[in-house]
Amino acid sequence: MTESTNTDSRTISGRALVTGMFSLGILATAFLWIHWTLRMTPFLPLQQALEQEFPNSSPRAEGGTLKKTGDSVLKVVLRTDFDPQTNSPASHAKILERLDRIRFLATNLADLSKYEVLALTLYFPQKEKRISQKTFFRRVSTWTELQAAELIGRRYDP
Repeated sequence: MTESTNTDSRTISGRALVTGMFSLGILATAFLWIHWTLRMTPFLPLQQALEQEFPNSSPRAEGGTLKKTGDSVLKVVLRTDFDPQTNSPASHAKILERLDRIRFLATNLADLSKYEVLALTLYFPQKEKRISQKTFFRRVSTWTELQAAELIGRRYDP
């Protein structure tokens, strides 16, 4: 009996493998940076205005579409210094004030008329506890409040 040795003629050197891995990492990072920049650049003036209006709020704004209804939505996320889930008159007044101010800024800086719904998510990071958050939906054309359950397709627990 003779032993036959099968040698794979497709071997890659270690140097080529490392170079390929670095190249892939650089390309992936560049792709993500370009994608994120193109996606967020239209909302940068609004984010900067929100930061000036509400200091230390870590604002984020982006456009999108609601899955269940297909409505175009402008999503705004802000950190607050109060719990948005409390039902006190003071927190309710602050929420309405933020909604009105965001409406004004978004109309001027993000062309709010292109969107059907404004979704404002307020969150309050409690020390050594969970984050308390609540999302408020408004129909842009009429500024009426919308129920979250209708828009996101699941039960809403206030």
